[in-house]
Amino acid sequence: MQQLLELLSQRLAAGESVASATIATHEGSTPRSAGSKMLRFRDGKMAGTVGGGLVEARVLEASGEVLQSGAATLLSFDLTSELAAGADMICGGRLRVFVERIEPSDAALFRELAGFLARSVRCLVLVDRAKGDRSLLLPDEVLGADLHPEIEREARNLGAEIQAPVFLEQGGDRWFLEPWAPAEPLVILGAGHVSRPTAQVAALAGFCVSVLDDRPEFASRERFPEAQEVGVLGDFETCLTGRDLGPEASVVIVTRGHVHDKTALAQALRTRAGYIGMIGSRRKRQAIYERLLAEGFTQADLERVHCPIGLDIGAETPEEIAVSIVAELIQARARRRKGAA
Repeated sequence: MQQLLELLSQRLAAGESVASATIATHEGSTPRSAGSKMLRFRDGKMAGTVGGGLVEARVLEASGEVLQSGAATLLSFDLTSELAAGADMICGGRLRVFVERIEPSDAALFRELAGFLARSVRCLVLVDRAKGDRSLLLPDEVLGADLHPEIEREARNLGAEIQAPVFLEQGGDRWFLEPWAPAEPLVILGAGHVSRPTAQVAALAGFCVSVLDDRPEFASRERFPEAQEVGVLGDFETCLTGRDLGPEASVVIVTRGHVHDKTALAQALRTRAGYIGMIGSRRKRQAIYERLLAEGFTQADLERVHCPIGLDIGAETPEEIAVSIVAELIQARARRRKGAA
């Protein structure tokens, strides 16, 4: 989502209006879930997706109309009917897509949104469906259009826990409330041959990637251009010191040896990270686990660890291993989000 936000901000800053299509609700089996977003630009190009097929074709057509008229619209699709048959879809669900035009005058608001997300602050965007007025609800303030206190209060109450957009009505006015959450942090400990493709794939999958190693020739921006952070450690003994890693965070341990892996794992287990994975064989795992148990860690601590790391897809090359690791990260992220829904 952050990549779409960057593209949107660039177009708005250039003085261009942009059509934004967001899946507002979905029921049953659909190609994409609520919150999925697609942008359409004046030149006909698009970014993101709401699922492809005939649904996306109709959304693109509607987006062009919204770009011309400026009037937001709500599209409904029934994938249990002839629409599914005509598009060769077997999803069998229903979804609604909210299409709006975002104006260059909103560029500052979206710059602020990007800045707060970069600081790991969750935000809410509230849109007046009739007027197109847009407000950014931050923890302690509101930017953009002025809001009636009752609207703000209801939006904050509704938005406190939601993972996907919702509609609300107040005094005859209709609103679209959309949560924007920061990309979930992923800390990769080790900057070797597996780390590089893992960082690339993880960034594409929407994680905020940090890569840490004690070797400056490996932990370099040139090797990890897609990472949000590349850091050189003094040693692995304090590799996670000062990092507040909560349940939404992931730690991947792919250092260059058993000693460093054991040290890094001990650090990771002292955090609240929701996912901890360590590369290595079962034999290596057993040796490290025995040492950690002797140092006072518990069996419950070790049960938090995914080792061998990654889904079992028969991966062998660094690139294949990276795919298996990120697949497991995505699986863990989806389970967290489902649990929070």
